[in-house]
Amino acid sequence: MKRIILSILIITSLFSYSQDRCGTVLNTLELIERYPQYGVEREKVNVQTLKWIKDNPDHNEKTIITIPVVVHVVWNTNAENISDAQIFSQIDVLNADFRRTNTDAINTPNVWQNIAIDSEIDFCLANIDPNGSATNGITRTQTSQTSFSINGSDMKSSSSGGIDPWDKDDYLNIWVCDLTGGILGYATPPSNFNNPQDGVVIGYKYFGTIGTVQSPYNKGRTSTHEVGHWLNLDHVWGNGNNCGNDNVSDTPTQEEENYSCPSFPHNVNSCGTTNANGDMFMNYMDYTNDACMNMFTAGQKTRMISAINQYRPNLLNHNLCSGSTNPVSWNCLNGGCVDPGTGNGTYSSYNACFSVCGCTGNIPPIIEGFQNGTLPNGWSIDNPDGSDTWIINSSYGYNSSSSISIENSVYSANGQYDDLNSPIMNFSNANNINLSFDYAYSLWTNPNSSEVWSDTLIILISSDCGITWQKIWEEAGANLSTTTNIFNGFEWFPNSNNDWDSENINLSNYSNLDGVIVKFRNVNQYENNLFLDNINITTDGSTYIDKVTENSIKVYPNPTNKNINIIHDGLKEIYTILGEKILETYENEINVSNLSKGVYLIKVDNISIRLIKQ
Repeated sequence: MKRIILSILIITSLFSYSQDRCGTVLNTLELIERYPQYGVEREKVNVQTLKWIKDNPDHNEKTIITIPVVVHVVWNTNAENISDAQIFSQIDVLNADFRRTNTDAINTPNVWQNIAIDSEIDFCLANIDPNGSATNGITRTQTSQTSFSINGSDMKSSSSGGIDPWDKDDYLNIWVCDLTGGILGYATPPSNFNNPQDGVVIGYKYFGTIGTVQSPYNKGRTSTHEVGHWLNLDHVWGNGNNCGNDNVSDTPTQEEENYSCPSFPHNVNSCGTTNANGDMFMNYMDYTNDACMNMFTAGQKTRMISAINQYRPNLLNHNLCSGSTNPVSWNCLNGGCVDPGTGNGTYSSYNACFSVCGCTGNIPPIIEGFQNGTLPNGWSIDNPDGSDTWIINSSYGYNSSSSISIENSVYSANGQYDDLNSPIMNFSNANNINLSFDYAYSLWTNPNSSEVWSDTLIILISSDCGITWQKIWEEAGANLSTTTNIFNGFEWFPNSNNDWDSENINLSNYSNLDGVIVKFRNVNQYENNLFLDNINITTDGSTYIDKVTENSIKVYPNPTNKNINIIHDGLKEIYTILGEKILETYENEINVSNLSKGVYLIKVDNISIRLIKQ
């Protein structure tokens, strides 16, 4: 017992000097304090793991292990009650990352490509619950708790505002909630102790790739990291800093955690040694940004397979995902993505399906001055913390009396993202695309003072209906201020057109793309108010709204709910998004009223044009 207490003191000391995005070490210490036997059993794990690997030399024979997952959504605000689609996107990421089908696997440095492996572990949302009843693998619990802390893990108990876990031996329980304390997630590493709190907890802003997720943790890698802990992986630098041991032989010795996205090679003198390859900062068990992570190693795979066989053996043989496939596949039906349960769907991931099927764009121009007192159709606001956010302001505007604004001066939740999203746009036939807008802002604090504060305006763009984003513009501080005196020590509002500035951004790189969204992101730092007006997205020849032209083939109106005109002499064919031909004709006007709502393809002279049936 003295050895366990000494270990706790050492890890606690190390932990206190680390800026953690992961709470697994802290949660482990709390569990050991609450259940001393857990500490005893965790002390044995590394010895037991080495013995199991030695006794099972054939453990790397190709056998896919499927882990049934239940996602417990514990929510107070509507933003916390994340969508099924957001959950599906996270399961897709787990499958891609653990099977090394992730598209960014090519970013693994060549020196480690031979040990970056498919762990042969799949994940599926359970379709049988502990009572034997059908389920979609998702539970939803509305709670009066406004947030949850790692201390006590109240989200894991119905008696404390959360929900009790499903049988921990049969399911991977993942709780998604508003998690405080600056921690993105945490997990319970395995042992032979019957841990009643076993599972993974993820903050709702870091779960999946769409919906409420916030950059730079918006690619689902927080869950990949925490499930790694749940399967007995340590941080690549060990569980403290100062050159700890992660108990995996093929990861380089690493002094401490890495943040952001370093360049390779990074920290080639880690721990006083010379290593030309530096840290393996792209490993899922580091702390880098989601976009920088892309690999597990062969040694980590062995450790995870050992953990399942020793401590989670029920996962080796079960029927809790019967009727489902791993990874799942998706078909586009009636404008929505559906898993056929056969593994033969057209799309390998929900995200890939959604970017084609669930996304229909408006043809520019988009001209918006926010004059109607309500948010215009197609525009949306993401307000993850449910607090202050963008509002139509009917008192201030550029050449008008109205704009959209966010009152950072009274927004006390520093560091929050609030997003204003444009309608989905179709640039398929556009060129010389331009985004222009007017904005007004003043600092509150003198930027020359000893403590510098500033709100930030970031503009991002997506060409796949909001699944992935690219930053195209950012200003903060004095560079964002539009006033002659760049700071005013009071709650500021624009007084005249002289308090406004304008910006033009060329978007022509996004020509020929559909599913384009522009996002205006306010990052609050409790400084001063920000105003936007006259957001215009225009293109050459984009004065029409209901006509598509493709190599002199005119198709209109599109979208339509009855007739579609195809001005072309020759055969016209209409296909489902799955490639099934449903109609062919030489007529120029076609009645499509009998078609279900959704997305179809018109084929004329080997040219494909997307048809949207309303």
